[in-house]
Amino acid sequence: MDTTLDTVFSSHHRSADETVTALHHQDIVAAFTAQLSSQRVAVLHMLYPKTDARTHRSLDHLVGALQNHGLHQVATLVGREAHYLVFKDVAEAWRALNEIRHDSLAIGVHLYYKGLSGDAAERALDTDAHRLH
Repeated sequence: MDTTLDTVFSSHHRSADETVTALHHQDIVAAFTAQLSSQRVAVLHMLYPKTDARTHRSLDHLVGALQNHGLHQVATLVGREAHYLVFKDVAEAWRALNEIRHDSLAIGVHLYYKGLSGDAAERALDTDAHRLH
């Protein structure tokens, strides 16, 4: 992987004399997926709310739904409350994204794919997931 600071800071407009800038986790994850775009690596950033009984029920329900739909590794990682799920299989990433969105109201998820996020990442992932399978 050939990562440079210019790649990570590509969305920031800096002058030559700046020695410091702010960096958000979104910048890091987007740069990571951009560097691996030829390998079609997708990252799901999981958002688990503060723990209460309702959250635990939602998490347990989601883990069960993922298991029932054959996403066993994803279910295990979600059960452990992993914050970033990294997929090398775009079809599985697409399935997991959709299962998480449909089976949990309390747990959020953001997609990063090919240096993109939001709707653009979803369109690219959807295209690649259905083109390859």
